[in-house]
Amino acid sequence: MMPRGIALVLLWSLLGQLACTPSRDNRSTMVGTSDKIERVTEKGPIKLTVRLTPAKPRLSDLVDLEIDVESTAKIEIHAPSFGQSVGDFLVRDYQQPNDARSARKEGAESGTRKIFRYQLEPVHTGKHLIRAVAIDFIDQRPDSENYNQPSSIESEPIELEITSELGEGVPNLADLDPMLPPRPLQSSRSLLWFLLILPIILIATLFLAVRRKGATKVIEPPRKSPWQLAYEALEGLLAENLPALGRMQEFYLRLTGIVRQYIEDITGVRAPEQTTEEFLEAMRNRGLFPADQSVRLKDFLEAADMVKFAGQLPTSEQIDMSILRAREFIAMHSLRPNLAHEEEA
Repeated sequence: MMPRGIALVLLWSLLGQLACTPSRDNRSTMVGTSDKIERVTEKGPIKLTVRLTPAKPRLSDLVDLEIDVESTAKIEIHAPSFGQSVGDFLVRDYQQPNDARSARKEGAESGTRKIFRYQLEPVHTGKHLIRAVAIDFIDQRPDSENYNQPSSIESEPIELEITSELGEGVPNLADLDPMLPPRPLQSSRSLLWFLLILPIILIATLFLAVRRKGATKVIEPPRKSPWQLAYEALEGLLAENLPALGRMQEFYLRLTGIVRQYIEDITGVRAPEQTTEEFLEAMRNRGLFPADQSVRLKDFLEAADMVKFAGQLPTSEQIDMSILRAREFIAMHSLRPNLAHEEEA
């Protein structure tokens, strides 16, 4: 039998080794409170935190999505590549991040921190899934094994339960009281007079309505064509000169909205209610435009999405090119105002 002293020494040695065992390089933790959900993932020099508020949203609520990326120095962080939706949510607002200094550990070299904020809108009650949020980065530290190599870090998926505004208070038809039995009408002299006078009132009202209709004729102004509406909207937007005021996201939102509304007017496709990917897929399936025009439209919409949702700042040449594409597309199809009717035929 092993002496008692030797057994104690071996036990303390084993406990010390367990306490000093290093943690894995890539790890995730989940934090949930009554007002928010948080997922934390670490990989090498990157710490990714995804926060959702509130934790139990209703269908009428807007959900705040915050993507917090902390890194050591000399790490190039790329913005997440979202379009007009994040999982089952629609993107209603996006705030461009501002770089900030941070120190992840006491005594460590200070690094950088970027926070990307989105406002999301649920589209139905029930479960909504936000798939893994991926952040691409490039490690530019000279002593790194992955020097100047693209890498990525992903968070854990998050599932939210969207409840109704009424909750459990939805009325149930089974709880209604039964119908009352029919009751006999009480005959009276006033009811008889009412039945006699009612036809006279109806005839007089009809006579006055006919005379008024014949006396006044409303001349409706001619309706503007889809091309006129799109052209006037585009000229009004350019007159505001939003790029010079630094309002790039608003400018591209309205510019693509004019083109999308024009396409809906001439084709019947519900363009403003679809994401860019859904809209381009509908264009390909229905074969409404030639291939070269479809390619130019795809480049125009995807370039605008990079400004609206990824925070990219376009150059003056890129802004001029986007305006030129919008003008060309509206002018090119102004000669075919009955495209939607041709398709139905």
